[in-house]
Amino acid sequence: MASPFITEAPVSYDGVVIEAPPDDSFMDPAGYFSQRLFDLEQRVVFPRSWVFVGDLSQLRSPGDYVTETIGNDPVMVVRGSDGELRAFVNVCPHRASTLVEGAGNCGRTVVCPYHGWTFHLDGRLAATPHPRGFAEPVDRSAYGLREVRVDVWLQFVFVNVSGDAPALHEWLYPAPEQLANHSLEAATRVYELDDEVNANWKVMMDNAFCDYHLEFVHENTLGRFADVSTLREDIWTYTGRLTSQWGEEQLSQTDVLPALAATNSYGSVAFGVFPNWFIAAFPNGGCSLMWWNPISLDKSRARVWNYSPDPGADARSDFEMLKAVQAEDYAICEKVQKGLRSRFYRPGPQHYLELRVRGHQQRLMKMLAGAIRRGDC
Repeated sequence: MASPFITEAPVSYDGVVIEAPPDDSFMDPAGYFSQRLFDLEQRVVFPRSWVFVGDLSQLRSPGDYVTETIGNDPVMVVRGSDGELRAFVNVCPHRASTLVEGAGNCGRTVVCPYHGWTFHLDGRLAATPHPRGFAEPVDRSAYGLREVRVDVWLQFVFVNVSGDAPALHEWLYPAPEQLANHSLEAATRVYELDDEVNANWKVMMDNAFCDYHLEFVHENTLGRFADVSTLREDIWTYTGRLTSQWGEEQLSQTDVLPALAATNSYGSVAFGVFPNWFIAAFPNGGCSLMWWNPISLDKSRARVWNYSPDPGADARSDFEMLKAVQAEDYAICEKVQKGLRSRFYRPGPQHYLELRVRGHQQRLMKMLAGAIRRGDC
């Protein structure tokens, strides 16, 4: 199929060729080891994308909040006293301390832990301790929290720091339409993983969007269920899809949703969403979310949340399977991280089950090249 990405003449940055990979290959290996390129990714790619930050179960009551770091920007999403969700840069405008950590409830106001500056849940500055100590009265209208863009799909919450990304549903296309009958808004989070991996975030993404490795890396786990002949990949501007047909062993343990049974949807549908999110939806109304955040040039944070339509079900066996699968992925990513440094390595040809890898790399290179040409680096 023809590539949906149109590129201009290639540019170079810190010795890395910034060019969308041709249809039969992959990106310049030097791109995994350039600190300058990594820094550019943090300044450009993540802030200009829709990035997953949490789900609505964490944001039910006024004062509930979640936090995430998007590129170099700490952000928070908070439920306001009026019931509205708002997202802010999680940085005090006085002396730059982060305001809240993790997830929780901050009460009726957000209070800076450094000097006690206090903010309403809508971001307005409410109070500054010992105000007479300032040479001039503090203009509260000038020192509110910086608001950024937030939106929700089903129960999943996303933030766009730059404010200029396409609408969330456009970014996710065609996942909202194709997963509309999976009832994912009703699924409950039942367990989660949170690990650090010694690999560049792009290595993690390449592996997450690669389906060629399933029967080899996961021979004794997912490979038992993966019939390669049923796997199908497609790519769009910001997403890539994998569909797979489930076998009798899996289906015998699954209550297929009526809306999916009517369409013979007896398998899983997975979407990778640029830049770092993955959702796999199952025919029983459950799903798994995975996302990978850069920590440093050669270290990443890998997280998994698993959702079930029946939170009372015993998910321990699935949890053990998930941990095993993740450990297998971490190990292979660390092997790739080592191998990419070899001066003798050049990217090999693309298998049809690596289409989603190439799509992700094309989007990444196009965004970086655009920033370099505009002088945003």
